[in-house]
Amino acid sequence: MLRERIITLGQQQQAPQLSVLTPFYRYNLAPLLKRMASAPAGVEFVLLDDGSRDAAMLADIVTAAQKLSAPVRIIVREHNEGRSAARNRMISEACGRYVLFLDADMLPDRPTFLLNWLSVTRCQQPDVAFGGLSLRHAERTRDTALHYNLFAASDCRSAEERMLSPGQFTASANLLVRRAFLDRHPFDDGFTGWGFEDTDWAMNACGDTQILHIDNPATHAGLDTVATLLRKSDEAAPNFARLAQKHPETRRFAAHRAARAMKHAPMRRPIARACGWLARDPIGATPMPVRRAALKLYRAARYAEHLQ
Repeated sequence: MLRERIITLGQQQQAPQLSVLTPFYRYNLAPLLKRMASAPAGVEFVLLDDGSRDAAMLADIVTAAQKLSAPVRIIVREHNEGRSAARNRMISEACGRYVLFLDADMLPDRPTFLLNWLSVTRCQQPDVAFGGLSLRHAERTRDTALHYNLFAASDCRSAEERMLSPGQFTASANLLVRRAFLDRHPFDDGFTGWGFEDTDWAMNACGDTQILHIDNPATHAGLDTVATLLRKSDEAAPNFARLAQKHPETRRFAAHRAARAMKHAPMRRPIARACGWLARDPIGATPMPVRRAALKLYRAARYAEHLQ
C-alpha cells in the first residue's frame, strides 16, 4: 500500500480558480515558492514530495510555503512513484477550476506570471494552454553549458513558433489545463522514469481540443550537467519507444528519424560511447555545435535500442 501524509498550510479555499501543481524529487523548490510569495487571490498550491526522504529539504520547503499568501497542501510520499503518477495524484487533490503544472526547477519570468494565467482562465477559457519556456533567469556554468545551449536552440520558442506543431511543443513544465478536461485525460502511468509522458499527454489532448499557446514563460533554472543529460537519455529510451508505438505521427519527429537510422547502423554502441565522450568534452576543446550534435546522436543510438 502506498504510504503518504499531507501537510496543510493556510486557510483552505473551497473553490479556487487556479491550483498550482508542483511535484518534486530531491529538488528544493523553495526558490520557486519565494518567487510566488505574493500569490493573487483565487490561487492554491498543491505540492508533492515523491519519495525524496530528505527531512531538511522538506523543512525548508515548508518554511517557504508558510510565507505564501495562498493555501498550500504538501503531499509527502514514502516511495517514488514517477512523474505521471505524481501528477495524477495532485490532480485528484486539486480544488481549482483550472490547474497549472509548474515544475520544481522553474522560475516565473515576470511578476505578473500568475495574474496572467488567471486572466487566461477567465477571458479565454481554454481547455489547455502552454505558456512557454525560457532561460531568462538561468545560470550558465561550464558544467551546464551544453544543456543551456541545447535548451536555447530547441525549447525556447515563441507562441507563434509553437503553434506550428502545438502537441510536439507542449511541455508539462508550464502547462494550464481545465480540471474537467484532466478528468477525461489523465497522464499515462505506463511512462515511468524520465521523459515523454508530457508529450504523450499533449498529443492525446490535441485529438480532443486545440492547445492555446501564449507567451507567459517560465525559466528552466535547473539545468543539468552532461552526466545527467546522458543518464536521462538512457532512462528516456523506453519511454520514447512507448511514445512512438502509441503515436505513429512521431515518425516525422527529427529524433525518431535519427533513431530509425541508428537502429540499423553498424557499431551503434561504439558510436554512442564516442558521442558521449564528445558531449562531455573532457579536454575542453570540442566546439559547442559538435557537442550538441554528439548528444543528439547519443540519444538516437539509445532510443534505437528500444524501437520496434
